Amino acid sequence: MFKKSVKLTESTEDYLEVMYILKNTKGSIKVKDIAKQLDVKPPSVVQAIQKLSDNGLVKYQRYGDINLTDNGMVLAREIVHKHDILKEFLYILGIEKKIAEEDACSMEHILNQTTIKKMEKFVEFIRRNPEAADFIDAFKRFEQEDN
Repeated sequence: MFKKSVKLTESTEDYLEVMYILKNTKGSIKVKDIAKQLDVKPPSVVQAIQKLSDNGLVKYQRYGDINLTDNGMVLAREIVHKHDILKEFLYILGIEKKIAEEDACSMEHILNQTTIKKMEKFVEFIRRNPEAADFIDAFKRFEQEDN
């Protein structure tokens, strides 16, 4: 059964996102890899993992691999999807990749889900409608006029 009542902090979301990415890129999730990705010390990772475990989001054995539970996987996938939508929306606006990545990381924690859904629809609209490229190009020209 999926726990809807789990309140995620920005930090918790970051941990889940990194764990999901590690699992999909390296095949395993280790404390040292999380620490490296988040630029934190391993004891901080262990403390966060224990909280995630208490909330039923990960399974963890000391000095072993970390595994996302089904609930943890669902939440992590949602967080990564939200991040990807925001990043793509910013790319469409012409934001540089590095800045778009940083901004998406910040925005994913504060934007209302309704706002993100609208952005997702906009991104989908742009993908599905080749004529939308004219609109985006016109916006980029307009932006250049002001600079």
